[in-house]
This record gives sequence, C-alpha cells and structure tokens, in this order.
Amino acid sequence: MNDPILSILIITHNQRELLKRCLDSVLGQKLNVPFEVIVSDDRSDDGTAEFMADLQNQITNDQLQITNLVDLVYTRCNSDDCDPKNVSERCGWNKLNVYNHARGKYFVNIDADDFLRSNDIYQAQLDMLEAHPECSMCMQDVWQVNEGESVGNGKRWPSYGKLKNGQILSAKEIITTYRALNQCYMIHRHQEADCGDLYGKHFDDTIITIHHLQYGSCVYLDRADYVWIRYKNSITMTLEGDDNYIEHGVLELHHIRFVPALASECMQAIISSLIRMFKHLAEKNFHWQLTDRSQMEFKETPGRIYCVFSKNQSTIWERMYLRYVRLIVLLYKRMGLTNWKYLYGLLTSREMANKIDWNK
Repeated sequence: MNDPILSILIITHNQRELLKRCLDSVLGQKLNVPFEVIVSDDRSDDGTAEFMADLQNQITNDQLQITNLVDLVYTRCNSDDCDPKNVSERCGWNKLNVYNHARGKYFVNIDADDFLRSNDIYQAQLDMLEAHPECSMCMQDVWQVNEGESVGNGKRWPSYGKLKNGQILSAKEIITTYRALNQCYMIHRHQEADCGDLYGKHFDDTIITIHHLQYGSCVYLDRADYVWIRYKNSITMTLEGDDNYIEHGVLELHHIRFVPALASECMQAIISSLIRMFKHLAEKNFHWQLTDRSQMEFKETPGRIYCVFSKNQSTIWERMYLRYVRLIVLLYKRMGLTNWKYLYGLLTSREMANKIDWNK
C-alpha cells in the first residue's frame, strides 16, 4: 500500500448528518496522488461510529471505490481528558488527535459541518505547493455561507481583491494582514515538532497556522472553494459584549506564548485589537463583566493582563495599570514604535519578555 501524500483531517462531535455531507465532498475530490482521510470523533453519541463503520466496510469490500484513497481512518478521543475550559480547547484536543494520526507530506483540516464546493481544489493546492517548495502552505479564500442559506447565496471571504494567483506571502503578511481560516490552508507537515508536547489542548486553528508559518512562506491560490457555514451558535458568533472585546484584544498574546518565533509579527498584529479593547473599557470606566468561560480561561493563562481579567471586580491599582497600558499602546501606534519587548513585558511579565529573541 502506498504512503499518502495528502492527509485530509476532519474533526466531529455529534454531527453525523453534516459529516456525511463533508465526506461526500472530500471523497469526491479528484486527486492524482495517494491520500488518506482521517476522522477524529470527540464523544459523539449520535450514531457517528456506526456510520463510519459502515462507510469503512463499503470501501473495504469495494462497494465504494475511490481513486487513490489509501485509507479511511476513524479515531475517537475524549476532550474531557484535557480539562477543557471552553469549546475551543475541546476542538484543539480533537485537532491534536487527528493530526497525530496523519502520515502525509501535506495535510488539510476540514470541520465536519463544512464542505468543499468543487472536486479539484485539493489537487490545485497540491500542484501549487509542489511548484513552490519554499512555501510551507498554500492559501485559498473561503466561501462563507450563513446558516440556513444556500451555497449560491454565499460570498467570498476574506475579499482581499489585491492578491494574485501564485503570489508569495510572508509570515508577517499572513499574521498582520491576510490571515484566513486555518481550514483554507494546505500545509506542509513537519514531523520534527511534537505538537502534543508543545500545545496540547491549545492546538486550535490559529496555533496550527502560526506554528507552520515558522517553516516557510505561503503561496496564494485564487480560489474560494472551502465552504464555511457561519452558524449562529458557533464559538466566534457567541462571543458578545466584554467577552468579545477582551478575548480578541489579548488573543495574539496567547499565540506568542506558544509560538515565540513569530512574536514580533504577532505584536504588530495586536495593536489595533488592543486599541479597540481599551476604547471599549475606557467608555465603561474600566469595569467589565465576563462570562465564567472567559474567566476560567484567563485564570490558567500566565501574564499580568490575564490575571487582571480573570476576575470581574477590578481594584483601583488594576484600573491604573490598564489606563497606563492604554497610553503606551496609543503611543506605540502613533509613533510606529517596534520595541515589542517592553510592551509585551508590560502586558505579561518582564521574565516572559526576556525569554524571547526579539531580534529574529
């Protein structure tokens, strides 16, 4: 049996019917290379296991013949094992499980509730990566569809408009300007890094993208064939009020914690988010109300600003600290400062800032 060139990684949780649609689009891909499909199931009790066993049996007995398919793997995990603080950490644990089963030179992620709207998109991304061995990943755009609407009513997102087919984007450009959903990337897999030890339950979409950007640039494919269903109850759509402003405001600090090699790029990206967050907090005289979900996440995250936001009642000293940080952030923005070590230390700790090589 040939080793796969491409690993198609799917995570699911109680999404049996949606998984069928996803797999139909994946198994319908016209690929000229050996590929594998791996489904990682986190605690489903809706008949997903029975559906997957039946599908595997059809393939084994040649009732369903798919050209160049090496294997269809079904694996299960229990995200309760990672002591999750939110749904994002459950997804990260599931993505780590499916990634650990991958054998291909390249891999793609696709969530069970999404699908592909063409049968040649993965071959097109493969061809682009093979033509650009200096690149770590190939990015397409996303076809965004609101829940309950037809695919034809969707729209291209992000609508950058200025990118050309085959254009090479640096890690800095991806992080600060052109970042899209992780699922729209095809990525060169690097086996030398143990992602379990490095990230654990934090191996979410953005960490996967930034981790692999350490190894090379990104080539752009002018397509938008990954169909992303925008659900009203999704993780991002349910972040509201203070949770929305604060979680997005400090998000890049989380990425620096795990991928310090791209710390400068992430700090450049965080400035605008911090300004929006501090503007929101200033209008409320630096008082806030966070859900238990956000507070629990912040309590286990090291760093001064996380400690402040891990509780709803701020002290006068904490409000003074936040006002000072806001002034510094505005100064960085206005003067175009790039001494990221000081600002990062102010947001987290001097010790954490000193561990990073800011001259890379």
